[in-house]
Amino acid sequence: MDEASGRAGAQRRADRIRAFREELAELEREGVIGFGPEQKARLDAHLESVLRALAERFDVDITASERQISWGMRIASTIAGAALCAAAVLFFYRVWGVLPVWAQVAILLAAPAAGVAGMEFCSRRGPSRYYTGLLGILACAAALLNLSALAAIFNLPDSPDSFLVWSVFALLLAYAYRLPLLLAGGLVSAIAFLTMTTLRWTGLDWAALDQRMEPLIGAGALVAALPAAARLRQPDEFPWVYRIVGLLTVFSGVAIGGLNGNQSYLPFGSGRVEAMYQGAGFLVAAFVMRYGVRSGQPGVVNLGAGFFALFLYLRLFEWWWDWMPGYVFFFLVGCISLGLLFAFQRVRRRTRGEPSSQERL
Repeated sequence: MDEASGRAGAQRRADRIRAFREELAELEREGVIGFGPEQKARLDAHLESVLRALAERFDVDITASERQISWGMRIASTIAGAALCAAAVLFFYRVWGVLPVWAQVAILLAAPAAGVAGMEFCSRRGPSRYYTGLLGILACAAALLNLSALAAIFNLPDSPDSFLVWSVFALLLAYAYRLPLLLAGGLVSAIAFLTMTTLRWTGLDWAALDQRMEPLIGAGALVAALPAAARLRQPDEFPWVYRIVGLLTVFSGVAIGGLNGNQSYLPFGSGRVEAMYQGAGFLVAAFVMRYGVRSGQPGVVNLGAGFFALFLYLRLFEWWWDWMPGYVFFFLVGCISLGLLFAFQRVRRRTRGEPSSQERL
């Protein structure tokens, strides 16, 4: 297995081996197939050696219980990183005023470098990425504090370029150490930079991201489409992060535009802009679902379906709640939900290649 496929590919192979063993045991109990003792021992030895190699190189979860524990470890490392960042910031705020300027600058410059050095040390000691990811969170937080504090010390003007620096720093660490969480943070910073820069070019306050939705939607669409357009050689789990971060940004921008038509560059009245964004929300969600089905990406399908339902219920609430009796409103919502359930069942059958109920008749 090459390095580009990474831990995600190794985990998928380990899952396939576990499923193969379970199905093989079931077939043996049913008498469908049988192996001699020597063949069975040779097969088990081969599978065990493959699993050990995957665990040593990629730290994969071999059993279902290991996977559950790994999720707890990911959550614990993320919480630990956030808590340590907060502790460091609060501590330095407490003693910052008594430090000379040269000491402040030295600390600000040394903190990100120390975080990166710690990441390199942990990554060389083993394949586990929990401590590497924790130190990555600390390094990114130190870089964020670095620029903010240096700007305050030397009275530098605020600029969206800081988000570009944070984005590049987080993306470099994400690709160097294969950390999806840092990739997501870098992409969010890149989206903020693109949106703020567009607002500044059009003469608006760049710090108010919610003034116009089009730059936010465009930046999100660019991020979502980047893996397919660029065809970069990267870890298997990274394209999913690009798509989820980009699509969440697009859906958020469309939802805000549908609620407030004044936050748009479009030369139309507020009501007309809101109606256009409301219709666009359904179309975009339907397109995302179709793309996810055709490309075999369940996470994208679920995201599109979730926002399609959210847009629908927001519109129903806006149209009917003020004048319709509550029991009628919820009855109609229930009927519409059943209709969506039927539609999603048809989509699922189509992905399986099964005929619909009408086709069976």
